[in-house]
Amino acid sequence: MDLDVFVPELIRRNWAWADLNSPCGALPQWIERAGDLVADGEIVWSTPDDAPFGEAAHEVPPGTYPVFIGTDGYSADDGRTRYDVRVVFIALAGPEKLAAATWRHDQAGLMTVENYTWLASAKANEFVTGETFARLKDAVLSAESVHRRGPWPNEVVDPDSGLNVLLFPSYDGGSGISCIELVDEDELVGLLHFSYGI
Repeated sequence: MDLDVFVPELIRRNWAWADLNSPCGALPQWIERAGDLVADGEIVWSTPDDAPFGEAAHEVPPGTYPVFIGTDGYSADDGRTRYDVRVVFIALAGPEKLAAATWRHDQAGLMTVENYTWLASAKANEFVTGETFARLKDAVLSAESVHRRGPWPNEVVDPDSGLNVLLFPSYDGGSGISCIELVDEDELVGLLHFSYGI
């Protein structure tokens, strides 16, 4: 089964449950593949330079994982459409295990994001210099970036391993973010990060 077709449908089918248990608002307007995350160590989705309540990390085996995003568009003050990513889904297994998985809300505490988010593994972040961080942040927050529905920055930070970081324009409305874990027989097979109630 094609994962690019399966995952968006999986999210749509389970969204009512997710909203009931984790008030995450209406289904995003668009759910689509954003690329792959090459990871080594804990994965974090956050605004790394504005995380007053900390960051929630999830340990996964080293590997390459498909990343899907849920995006909304709305009219900004300048009359143009602004796009925000408020759902990030990481597929850690194939369709069969994802279909059989139990959805489990992870209440790790209040986490927040501000204007953009950064998805990366712990090892990848070790290769990110201050200059690289500033350049990628400026790129994702540029007027050109926030007024288009992707693609957004996806940069390899270690050519030898392929470790990369992905950035998205994101805003949580001050309500915070959390994550739903998909578990199949005690194996973590998916992560659905989301913004509360917007």
